[in-house]
Amino acid sequence: MADSASPPASSLRNSLWNLLYRIVSATDHSRTVWTAVLRGSCLAFFKEPIDDLPAADNDASRASFRERFFALPAPRVYDLFEFLLGDDRAGLKEVDRKLIRRSLNEILEQESAPVRLLRDRFVPLPDSLGFDAVATAEEQLTLFDLAAGGRHLSSALAFLSRRPDAATRDAVREALLAVAAVVRSLAGGTGEVAIGTVSPVAGPMEIPADLLAGMEATLRRSHALSGLPGAPSAEAAASLPEARFLVVFCSSVVTYLLSRREPPPRG
Repeated sequence: MADSASPPASSLRNSLWNLLYRIVSATDHSRTVWTAVLRGSCLAFFKEPIDDLPAADNDASRASFRERFFALPAPRVYDLFEFLLGDDRAGLKEVDRKLIRRSLNEILEQESAPVRLLRDRFVPLPDSLGFDAVATAEEQLTLFDLAAGGRHLSSALAFLSRRPDAATRDAVREALLAVAAVVRSLAGGTGEVAIGTVSPVAGPMEIPADLLAGMEATLRRSHALSGLPGAPSAEAAASLPEARFLVVFCSSVVTYLLSRREPPPRG
């Protein structure tokens, strides 16, 4: 989620519009895409009547969509881009989505925005290292065909991306469950699910004792904030900065554990 205190400034909003305009217009050889985008957005995002839209005038459709874009409350600009990139009703061609994804983080960095795009969601990760840690963990989960862990990590990002306020407890819970899913898989997939610990695989994987101690302490902290049963102590929901840190930490644990296991054979 974008920080509620840091919505897009006017220069960032202008840059986001210019990116969308350049890409959609450059590939709209049939001169119908703005009409499709306006109709899809009014139907599924703005939730407005669609019977009076300029159905046969692509330029009028672009102007009408532009008016709605700049009239949005600032935090909703991020929501609109998530809709355009992730919802099939939005009317964007897949080639346009790919081009937007390729350029969006560069613009966010240039404008010093507090968010980055990850899996079609704007997430408030504190730095590029944290951003890369989550992306790498998702890639590793896909490589090892650990669908459950991937779903939990994706859910953690979704809760962290919730606007106007992040669901920090839910984000920490899902990140912790991603670790638990990987630990269970690496331990053979049998027995009780171990939450808030990597102890079932620490010995076989020869995790160094001092590293293990730090991992266990931080996982216990995550467990205490997660709302899951069996926590060492129930605590109030994490602050947004702590939730960010713990989601990135759990992602790093996932990557570390999978790095100590050989990839499954292909074919």
